Amino acid sequence: MQVESISDSRSFGCATATRGGALLSGGRALSVARVGLLALVFLVAAPADAKSKPFEIRSAGSRLADGVWYATARIDYRLSDDALEALQNGVTLTIQLQFEVTRIRRFWIDSKVATLKQDYQLSYQPLSERYVIKNANSGEQDSFATLLSALNNLGRVIDLPIIDASILDPDARYEIALRAVLDQDTLPGPLRVIAFWSDGFRLVSDWYSWKLSD
Repeated sequence: MQVESISDSRSFGCATATRGGALLSGGRALSVARVGLLALVFLVAAPADAKSKPFEIRSAGSRLADGVWYATARIDYRLSDDALEALQNGVTLTIQLQFEVTRIRRFWIDSKVATLKQDYQLSYQPLSERYVIKNANSGEQDSFATLLSALNNLGRVIDLPIIDASILDPDARYEIALRAVLDQDTLPGPLRVIAFWSDGFRLVSDWYSWKLSD
């Protein structure tokens, strides 16, 4: 998990994730030519007014245990036709959970304490016909027979460590905001250009906020 402190330079005790953009195709690197061809297909075939299906956060909450705040959430993921076609052609999709921790002030402007990011990589393995989800932080991964089961599993966030309670003022009030996005920066170069102009890769949920409390 990537952690960026806004008002405190100390570590939150949460590991920093490396954001990988590995391109898989039958266990080998996806060729530049193939990626370029795939990008050309999107450029020619994708309608200009294509609408992506957004991610949706159904519920979210947090709990304190052993001095660490953990988040739990239920998220619905629906891939657009463009994102699904890229996935089926060997492109790894990185889905990122973005958290913001804000201190709520009664007589002053609210202060953002920290921003946090957690990446999950979704890929398709054509040889085994399995969908793989990899936690970019821990390196742990699971495989699934169907895309639906993979997305359902990805959408169940359980006890994800967010922030150390020791750096928060116990007498202050805090709010957490969460959103899920398809990280376009991890797409291969040609597709990244197409994604900039295409709604088919602009997959992002609304922010979902809740109070941080015991």
